[in-house]
Amino acid sequence: MGIDQVVTLGRAMLMEVALLLAPILLLMVLVSFAINLLQVLTSLQDQTLSSVPRLVIIGTALFLLMPWMWRHVALYTVHLLGDFHAVLQ
Repeated sequence: MGIDQVVTLGRAMLMEVALLLAPILLLMVLVSFAINLLQVLTSLQDQTLSSVPRLVIIGTALFLLMPWMWRHVALYTVHLLGDFHAVLQ
């Protein structure tokens, strides 16, 4: 296996990871912005007020997005292993 193939496989893997994490990260940024804006407007600086909603939202998002994520990872794995003979040459 040449260096070009390793770089191609690594790039494809990183793109898959970025695609899978993008909705979670975007949701986390939006929720954090809303919570921080609420804390600034109300002058509440309680740590539980900022941590608990973030954990609940991320847990809910992971629960709802998990079927899509599993399907995407399964298709990526089938594609990778199905085309693996080209990598071995």
